[in-house]
Amino acid sequence: MSAVLGLLPFQQTVVQGVLARFQAARDRLQALPSSGDSDARRAAGRSGGAVVLCAPTGVGKTLLAAEVLQRFGGERPVLWFWFAPFAGLVEQAAGVLRAQVPALRQFDLQADRALDTVRNGGVFVTTWQSVAAANQQARRARSRSDEGAALDDLLLLAREQGLQIGCVIDEAHHGFHKAKEARSFFTEVLQPDYTLMLTATPRDADIAKFEQDTGYRVGGPEEWVTLARADGVAAGLLKRGVKLVRFLAKDDDVGTLVDFERTALRECAEMHRHIQRELAQAQITLTPLMLVQVPDGDRAMREAKRQLVEELGFAEEAVRIHTAKEPDADLLALAVDPSVEVLIFKMAVALGFDAPRAFTLAALRGARDKDFGIQVIGRLMRVHPLLRRRESLQAELDYGFVFLANAESQEGLLDAGQAIDKLSTQVPELGSQTVITVVGSNHTVQLLRTGESASLLLDGRSVQRVPLPGASDEDAAVASPGFEQLAQQLLQGQTLELFASLAPAGTSPSARLMLSTVLKSDSRRSASNVSLREGMPRSLLSEYLPPIDGELERRIADHVDFSPQVLGSMSRGLARLLRMEGDVFGHIGSERETYVLAELDPVQMAAKLERQIGLFDLDPRALLNALLDRFKEKLPEAGFALPSSEEALEHALDVVLVRNPSLLRNANRLARMQRIDLHEVQLPPGIFSAEPMKPAKRNIYGVFPNSWDSEDERAFAEKLDACDEVLWWHRNPARRPESVALYKWDDGSPFHPDFVVAYRGRGTECDIALVEVKGPRGWGDPTDFAKANGPAHASYGKCIFVGRADKRSPFERLLPKDDRLIPVVAWDFRQLLHQDL
Repeated sequence: MSAVLGLLPFQQTVVQGVLARFQAARDRLQALPSSGDSDARRAAGRSGGAVVLCAPTGVGKTLLAAEVLQRFGGERPVLWFWFAPFAGLVEQAAGVLRAQVPALRQFDLQADRALDTVRNGGVFVTTWQSVAAANQQARRARSRSDEGAALDDLLLLAREQGLQIGCVIDEAHHGFHKAKEARSFFTEVLQPDYTLMLTATPRDADIAKFEQDTGYRVGGPEEWVTLARADGVAAGLLKRGVKLVRFLAKDDDVGTLVDFERTALRECAEMHRHIQRELAQAQITLTPLMLVQVPDGDRAMREAKRQLVEELGFAEEAVRIHTAKEPDADLLALAVDPSVEVLIFKMAVALGFDAPRAFTLAALRGARDKDFGIQVIGRLMRVHPLLRRRESLQAELDYGFVFLANAESQEGLLDAGQAIDKLSTQVPELGSQTVITVVGSNHTVQLLRTGESASLLLDGRSVQRVPLPGASDEDAAVASPGFEQLAQQLLQGQTLELFASLAPAGTSPSARLMLSTVLKSDSRRSASNVSLREGMPRSLLSEYLPPIDGELERRIADHVDFSPQVLGSMSRGLARLLRMEGDVFGHIGSERETYVLAELDPVQMAAKLERQIGLFDLDPRALLNALLDRFKEKLPEAGFALPSSEEALEHALDVVLVRNPSLLRNANRLARMQRIDLHEVQLPPGIFSAEPMKPAKRNIYGVFPNSWDSEDERAFAEKLDACDEVLWWHRNPARRPESVALYKWDDGSPFHPDFVVAYRGRGTECDIALVEVKGPRGWGDPTDFAKANGPAHASYGKCIFVGRADKRSPFERLLPKDDRLIPVVAWDFRQLLHQDL
């Protein structure tokens, strides 16, 4: 059966549509006088000789292009150049051409550069790098030698002998025109009369850039020849869909510890073996292929193979690694070799190679790029010839499966599914026409859309500027000067004239304003120097945290709560993940949800434990050694067997500490709190201010400080000073030698309450209370909640928190409740008498 008869109806339609477009282009070329100039010929090829053929991977783009080349011959032969994006894909394309259109002659770029050889047309299958790059192969092809004419000369000779030039750009989305050498070769040397661009990943912007860079017009999507995925599915060429499997941890904290890559690989392997069993049951002699895409890097590839062989039980010889950064002959051979069950390849290689045996792909790390998603899907969509048009196959055999280690990379795959499904089968009619106008010896090509008329005035003088709708040249002329004047005034800073009268000559307004402010401030300045009042305390009691000594790591280990319940968590080296499976061509809401168990990643656990320890100013190695010693001691006491190796012991400890993140924090607090003591801090005998300070009746220095952290603090200080039962009050500074600090609330960070207040009858040492004023923005702050919830000062009692909703509201007592500060009652200083509130 011939290749022509082998085409399916929808493929026949596409081929005929492309041929019609090329025939129209040929008719225009033949309408040129035989003595016509080359510029007109080039213009005709650029204005209507380029066609985009867009179709999902697997529906036969290469076959369709081969048919076009075979059929588009006739009385005027065409010399075709077929450009593959990678050298490794040249033989793949050449093989399709040999099998499907054997009558079409194939030429070798190095050996067949002779006019007699190519006189009757045919095709060179090559790459852009072979003809348009600064390498030896390209230089040989473009130079005259014993092997043949220079390629540039061969093209000139071929045209002189009546040959037309055609170009097939396979995987056109790779954007060859972005490379200067390739673009120059295409536009200045090759100058094809017919161009066929093949792609599975069309992008309007890239096509527009191609038009801009080369001058070849291909039009918008409505003018492209496209094929729908549904036609390929109905014809049995494509699988019904591609299932996307992703894994989610409902607990974000656990999610950072899960080894998602190992999980995706394991689940992918299980599906691969399920497909193996289904094929065997259907008596189909086919070894399915599992693809594993890893990030660039040999280490990642070796680790993936180790897991597949050592953990998942694949034979070592059945797992092959492809290390090249682009598809090559080795990759194509591995893809069809039935002894290969698993093929590991780099991310960049997911482009353009055929793998009809592939059913499953584990994407260990993925990109969110739509184009990459289309390529990944393309590797799985093809139906192997042994499965085509078979009835009663199990559903799994009619789908591809992608297992994502990174759930977020689903975006690229879902976008890819939408982009593929947007394609409908269309073969646009000739909605535009090229008119060749001959005036004397001049030939001009015009591209006209339906309804447009040709112009005979093409010398440039007839071109008129068309104003925007709703505007006229007169309107623009009236508005423009005023706008320009305003713009110039703004740019030149003329609005500063408003300030000129305020400043001396040569002084900018900002400088004058600053100087004036300083002078006014200086005229009121009067320094204040006040002393501690008679009868006021000379010292206060502050909590004191001694410096860290060499035994702290051991004391922290001794305080870790290695109870039997806590130690039992070392068996929780697995996490429960939500497994979501949906079709990339379906809807997100239709995903099927199940649960799977996933291993925790030892590297991630160790990193998290390292971050936990890093919160403390300790020797990490000394602390880990102390923890290991105590962990090893406590396991047998609680009835647990010791792990078989030191490495296993360390892993078990990691699991316990990571699964119980408060263990170290609590142990550190207990170990350090035991050493917290009280010591006296001496109050300064006086304070100095460069600005005058307002007198205060009950402040220990007799003044209100000039500086406050908030208006609420200043307002509360005035209430303190007005309360008859307040014996004295003191604004407690932060982080100074005389500061009163609290340490027990945290792991060792000091907290300095805003006020130290002596209230008659309070009952603490010297009737002293500590008060913190907190604005509403801090009521939900976890740190402020912890401060309010902390232990009491041994001599002064618990720190009392007060605040107000806004400056017009009264102050209220704040209590820690439900992880925040809650206003519970209007503030009254008599509440200082009750230490239990």
